[in-house]
Amino acid sequence: MNYGFWIHGELDRGRLAVALAETLALTPDKVDVGDDGDDDRDWDAPVSCTVTSVAGDLHWHLDVYVGEAVGNQPAEPLAAAWLANRLGTVVAYQALPAPPSAFYLVGPDGTRARARIYEDDDAPVVFRIDAVEQPLAALPGLPVAPIPEVIREYRMPTPVRDRLAERSPAIRDFTMRLGAWESMVARLAEGWAPDGWYPADYYREDLLIRDELAARLGSLPESVRADAAAALAEVDARFTDLTHEDGGRALTSETGPLPAGPSARWWWHRISSPLPWQGTPGR
Repeated sequence: MNYGFWIHGELDRGRLAVALAETLALTPDKVDVGDDGDDDRDWDAPVSCTVTSVAGDLHWHLDVYVGEAVGNQPAEPLAAAWLANRLGTVVAYQALPAPPSAFYLVGPDGTRARARIYEDDDAPVVFRIDAVEQPLAALPGLPVAPIPEVIREYRMPTPVRDRLAERSPAIRDFTMRLGAWESMVARLAEGWAPDGWYPADYYREDLLIRDELAARLGSLPESVRADAAAALAEVDARFTDLTHEDGGRALTSETGPLPAGPSARWWWHRISSPLPWQGTPGR
């Protein structure tokens, strides 16, 4: 297993070796810590940590390799929190494979915040913390702001869409939009995964996708229209169960008037409680 961590501040290699050993339930002599390019390394050690200096708001990168023989291998968030506590500093790790700016920061008190961190390809590499979704006592003064771009990268299950796509591969355009609608409803069911909030403009875009589904349903070939209508009705029923009628007032208050169109577009008049955007960081 490999861990990738970034450390803020000074780094004591001896303390780092002890902290890694404790994280993995080993003794410190089982952990090799060395600088990038250092030839005097114990490559047979169960744990190898290569330390590389970086610049900007973060100062060290740790490339940690843990051999298969090591039984205790905690998940990256747990290992990061342990290191932050034992080293008394802030530890960063990547949150998603995309976008590349998606990180988490964890402080020595265990507070974790989603962060947007940009990497500049200078020499040495410069890391700049652009924003965090909640303040960190260990790094006061960081800009606190929503980081919505990670929401769409967090994939939600779409079993209804998947079944329809398998039965009716020829209506790919319809099933693609159904997947987007089902993804929003699944996100709602999970309390607005991954971070407990959803931007109002995203919510509005999803309702526009529902408009497109209504418009496209009638033009589908008759041989697949019934299956498509049943799939859409299944997702709609879940959306109805998770929302309540408010006449569109909450969305209008947040994003402006609803688009003109048939009054039968009932989905524009339903909202969840609490509001999707109620938990927006910094709001």
